[in-house]
Amino acid sequence: MFIGKYLHGFILIIWELVVNNLSNLNLGIALSFHGRFEEAKAILNQDWALLYVAVYVYSIWDSYRCAVEIKKSHILAEIEDAPVTPSDVTFFDVVILDKKNPLVGSLWAFFTPGLGQLYGGSTVVGTFILAWWIFVCYKAIAVRTWLYSFLGDFDRAVAIVDWQWFLFLPSMYAFAIYQAYVSVTENNTLFDIEQIRYLRVREEKLTQISTTEDNSTKIIATFDHSPFVEMVIHDIEKLGVPSQNIVALPLENLDSQTNIIDSIHRVDGRSILDGAMMGGTFFAVLGAIYGFVLHWGPIIWGLIGLVGGFFLGLTIELVINKKKLKVFSGRKSEVIIEVTCSASLQKQLINIFKSRRALGFVIIPQRQTFD
Repeated sequence: MFIGKYLHGFILIIWELVVNNLSNLNLGIALSFHGRFEEAKAILNQDWALLYVAVYVYSIWDSYRCAVEIKKSHILAEIEDAPVTPSDVTFFDVVILDKKNPLVGSLWAFFTPGLGQLYGGSTVVGTFILAWWIFVCYKAIAVRTWLYSFLGDFDRAVAIVDWQWFLFLPSMYAFAIYQAYVSVTENNTLFDIEQIRYLRVREEKLTQISTTEDNSTKIIATFDHSPFVEMVIHDIEKLGVPSQNIVALPLENLDSQTNIIDSIHRVDGRSILDGAMMGGTFFAVLGAIYGFVLHWGPIIWGLIGLVGGFFLGLTIELVINKKKLKVFSGRKSEVIIEVTCSASLQKQLINIFKSRRALGFVIIPQRQTFD
């Protein structure tokens, strides 16, 4: 599911829920980590456990293979300058490519897995993850376990929780938060690519700048990639400014430094947060397992494992990466718009730039020529 093979992901998740439960695998894992090996062996259903192993190994291999194939397709798409569809109308939804905030998507997924995907526009995936989360929480009696844990009644929390179902939750939770973040970021990247191509094609179609009047003025404004770029071009044209007098081009930013709060940098498949989220998932599972025999219970220790594992994984990523990293990327202008028009339209142009969220603008002073 993380690499976009949603049908494969749905099938494998359903397989996991069915076979893992019929084989009592999660219980076997928890008992093994507690050192109760004889109980773990006795509780496992070997017929189903052996079926699980084959599909488990296949899913790891297939994920790697598909990721390699997707990267090849991406490289080929860049070479061929493949088009990006800005909108799509399907039986399930109307999907429009738009800029959104990845951190907002992660925050919604943090509160309830699936909501972040719905925020990002992935209706089918969001609905599936939401249903998956609700079903597993119900079977694990996770909501009451969570409540008792935060009320300090740890013994009661451990007594009521269903181990077999509860151990599905840590990986589901971490996956939903990060997948929401990455999917929104990738959609934003696609939006930028589509708009860059639109601006370049538009510029190629226009003729040379038309002759200017003596009382003309020239204004330059900068924008982030967003729907406002195309809106402001149409607004200026409505004022009567010829299309040839509106130059809109994407900027090439020279600073290619990697930032921690980022996802797939330049869509090359490399992300600083990958190791952090995998570390958080791994230690959340360990925290949940050992939380059954520790005082604070599986919920608290699972959250401690999630946070601790995240920062441990992030530290390892930073050590391996060796480059100086910033936490956040600095704000950069991404599109420049130059308008040549009558001086009488100057005030109206400035109002349009302000209403369409320009980052800044400058009025080019007129220079007098001397014989």
